Amino acid sequence: MKLSTSSVSKIADAIRKDVILKIYENEKYAEVMQDLIPSAIDSLMGEMDDELLFDLSMILFDRIELK
Repeated sequence: MKLSTSSVSKIADAIRKDVILKIYENEKYAEVMQDLIPSAIDSLMGEMDDELLFDLSMILFDRIELK
């Protein structure tokens, strides 16, 4: 049974928040973000003090949201 594009879109809208919560609850999400954020900061700003890198990483981890 094939659903219309409109129906699939409505289902996605209905479950979006719950899917995002499941992603946030998964420990793999935190692990990936803890690896990617410092790496991204380093590539943008270059090497820096470890404490500053940690502080920036934690702030960005808290501020980055899935739409």
